[in-house]
Amino acid sequence: MRRPRLVLLKGKPTAGKSTAWHNLREKKKMKDWVFIDSARMKGQFGRFDDDTRKKLGKKLLFYTLKQVMPFKRDIIIEEMSEKTIRKHINSTIRKYHYEIITFYFEISLETAYKRNIQRAKEKWHPYMKKKKLEGFHVYHERGVKEDINPIIVNCNKLGKNGVVKFIMKKLGVK
Repeated sequence: MRRPRLVLLKGKPTAGKSTAWHNLREKKKMKDWVFIDSARMKGQFGRFDDDTRKKLGKKLLFYTLKQVMPFKRDIIIEEMSEKTIRKHINSTIRKYHYEIITFYFEISLETAYKRNIQRAKEKWHPYMKKKKLEGFHVYHERGVKEDINPIIVNCNKLGKNGVVKFIMKKLGVK
C-alpha cells in the first residue's frame, strides 16, 4: 500500500509556486488531495508584527496538518521546508507514515525580474523592489540545502502548464 504524501512547493520568489498550487488544485485528478494555503494562514494575522505573524501562521499550519494527517490523505502546501516541518511535527509524520516530497522552484534572477513586473499588474501580487528580490534569491539558495533530495522545477524552461504536468508526472498522478 502506498504511503500518503506531504508535498512541499518551495523556492525563489516569482518562480510560480502559488500559480502551480492554484492550477494543481483545479485539476480533477487532484480532487482527493488536501490543499493547505500556508501563505493565507499567515495572512490571517496581518495586524501583528512580521515575526508574530509568521510564528502564528506556522502554529496554525502545524495544528492543521496534525488534524488532517490521521485521514492519510495526500497533502500539498507551499513555502515550508522539510527541515521545519520535521522539527515541529515529525512524530505525526512518522505515526501516519507520511512521505515528504519537496519540489524546489528554480528561476534565474533575470526571469524573476520580468515576472515581478508582470505580477505587479495583478492586485494580489505586490511589486517587489529589485534589491529585495535579489535578497530573497540569495536566501532561497541557502534554503534548498534544508531539504532531502528536492525535485528541481526549472521554471526558466517550463511554462505554467509545463510546471503542472511536470509535478503531476513526478507524483504519478495520471
